[in-house]
This record gives sequence, structure tokens and C-alpha cells, in this order.
Amino acid sequence: MSSPTLSLPSTLLRFNWIIDRKNDLIWYIGSALAGWLYVAIILYAIHTTTNPLTDALGTLRLGGIEIPLTLKLLVVWSWAFLIDSPHVWATLARTYLDPDEWQVRRRELLISWGWFLLGPLAITTPYLLGAAFASFGVKFSPFWLGFGALVYFVFFRLWAYFHVVRQHWGFFQLYKRRNNDLDDERENRIDKWFFNLSLYLPLAMFMTSAYYDATPGFPQLGLRYELFGNLSIGGILYPLVWVLFLATIIGYLGWQWRRWQTGASVNGAKLLLMLSIVPLHFVAFVHPLLVVFIVPLVTVGHNLQYHRIVWMYGQNKYGKEQRPGFGIAQKIFSRLPIYILTGLLFTFALYQGPWIEFLRSAFGLQLNESLLNSIAMMAGIVDPAKLNLGEKIFAAMISGWAMQHYYLDSKIWRVRRDAMVRKGLGVE
Repeated sequence: MSSPTLSLPSTLLRFNWIIDRKNDLIWYIGSALAGWLYVAIILYAIHTTTNPLTDALGTLRLGGIEIPLTLKLLVVWSWAFLIDSPHVWATLARTYLDPDEWQVRRRELLISWGWFLLGPLAITTPYLLGAAFASFGVKFSPFWLGFGALVYFVFFRLWAYFHVVRQHWGFFQLYKRRNNDLDDERENRIDKWFFNLSLYLPLAMFMTSAYYDATPGFPQLGLRYELFGNLSIGGILYPLVWVLFLATIIGYLGWQWRRWQTGASVNGAKLLLMLSIVPLHFVAFVHPLLVVFIVPLVTVGHNLQYHRIVWMYGQNKYGKEQRPGFGIAQKIFSRLPIYILTGLLFTFALYQGPWIEFLRSAFGLQLNESLLNSIAMMAGIVDPAKLNLGEKIFAAMISGWAMQHYYLDSKIWRVRRDAMVRKGLGVE
């Protein structure tokens, strides 16, 4: 693995890469451009259509078939089917097909299937309680019957965002490791504060903004409720969060400039990474329609990063170690077309495979529409309150794959603690 160093001079500005300059700039740093492409499509829809959520930007004609190019198709379906679901498969291939993982993390691999139960349990609990209390003359309102679904899907979206941020932190730490940027404790503390504030404050700005209540699919928080006069909690906090965000950016840039001026080494690679993701996360929260698509906007770059690093890990480990039990993993990671094809086959099996046909025949459900509604809800463009009970439970079952992925990812990429991971990533 090559790690070229740019010189401006090299003693002051370091660019040591995880793979090499070309691959890092395309996959780890430049992957955020996919999110910006989605931003551009959404902004175009805002300025050219009456109802951007439903109106088509154009029509694609394939033979006698006309396909309306809506935001659901261009942003949500393209992300979910072609990029996101295959990246969930990448985690499964990286764990369940690896005998070493079964030896080290058997307990976690088995526990991970429990995440499929959390959503359905949370959604149905209010209905079960409502049925139990009905015998005592207590009737639950529709709000309380749907409260379990509300809590679960808010938790799911927050964990999805946290998961994306944590992966960015993982790459941030890899660039610190590659550039010998882990010894200065003061720099480490400043990095940690800057990283978290720069990526979580845009979320806080959105939650306290005047347009939060106008954004579909988010629960009312009451932060804009007028307490006295025209003042509200959100009205007070919003400008303070803005000031803190600007102070964080300016302060961190000032700190890096000071290091440069005093002759200390500056980690250019980690700064490029933050330059690629912080503006995207900020812009994604500044308009209600952009926030509706927040999951694909901030996740698509993360997906591409993940595919590249899993492919590198698989090549380094399964491509070089000829060991019993590694046969399937070696085959999957032997050639890129095979890796891509197996990910797409997993997506097809997940969304249109035999289990979907079983549910359709067993329960008579119109699962094609329910499936698309469920994916749209997880992506953020459908309000969970507008789904019926069956669709909510189905969406929770589908989201179990993502929850399992979040959980396993938190266990399998601990670079500092896991020599096997360091070896697979080539950062020993």
C-alpha cells in the first residue's frame, strides 16, 4: 500500500493516505460528492416543480415503458437499492462468512439478530397495552397507540445519523494514525471537540429552527411554542447554536493556522476529510425539503466509503490467506464484479425475494406498495404516522438489517484494540 507524501513543505503539511492518493481522494474524501449530487437534484426539483416530493422532473422512456423521474426514484430508490443495501451485505460477508469472526465474536454475531425484534415489539406494545386496559374501561387514543412507532423510528433515524458520524470518525482516526497525529493529547482533544460539534450542531440548528415543525416526518418538539411575548426555547437556542457552530469552525481553523505558523506538523489528510463532509452535513439541514432526504444525503458517501474499505479489507485478508473455511469469502472478494453482483443479489432477495412472496401469499398483503412505503419511511420521505400498522411493522422488520449493521459495525472496526483489523487495513 503506497502512502505518498505531498510537500508544502512535507515537514509542515502531511498527506499520508490510507490506500493511496487516487483511491483516497475518490472513495474516502470524494465520496461526499455523491451527497452533493443528490443535493443538486433536490434543489433543482424545488425550483422547477410545484410539489417536489411527488412531481416528476422528467420522464424516462424505455421501449413502451414510461418511468417518471421523481425524487423518490432519483434519490431514494437509487440510494437504497444500488448502494445502501449492498453495503449492508458487505458487513454480513465480512462477518458471517469469516471463521475468525465466529471464533472472536460468536456472541455478538448471534445477538445481532435480536435487533429485528426491537421495532415490531416497540410498535405493537401500545396496542397490546391498549387491549389489556380496555377491559378496565380505559381507551388509548390514536396518538398513544402510535407512540411506540414514533419512538422507534425517531431512535432509528438518530442511530442512523450517529452511525454515519462514527464511521467518519473512524476515517478521521485512520488519517491521524497514518500521519503520526496521535501523540499530542491537546491536539487529540481539540480534534474530538471539533469533529463532534461540527457534525452534531447542524442537527441542533435544525431542531431549534423555525422550519422544523414544517418538515414532514418529524415529531413535534414544541421548541417554537411561545412562552412569553414572541420568545420560545427554539428562538433563544437557534442563534446560540449558530454562533457556537461558527465559533467551532473559525476556532479550529485558527488553531491549525497557529500550528502552521509555529512550524508544527499539520495533518492535511484529516483536514481534507472534514472539508468534504462538514459542509454537506451543514447544507443538508438548512432547508426542510433537504432534511426530508437527510438519510440518503449524508449516507450515500458513507456507503461508498464503506464499500471501498470492506473491499480493501477483503482483498488483504481473504485474497492472501488460503485457509479452510474461507472459500466463500475468498470467492466473493476475488473479483470486484463478483462482490458487486452478490451485493445486488442480496438486495433483490431482501426486497423481492422468496420471503416477500411468502408474506404476500400467506397474508394477502399488497407488499410492493408497502415495501416502497417502508423504504421511503426509513429514508425519511414518508411520515411513519401515515403508514398503517402492518406497514409500520414491515418497515421495522426491514430496518432490522440496518440496525444489525449498525451494531456489528460498532464491534468489528476497532482499530486500536483489534490487531486483525489493523492487519486487514494495512495500518499496523
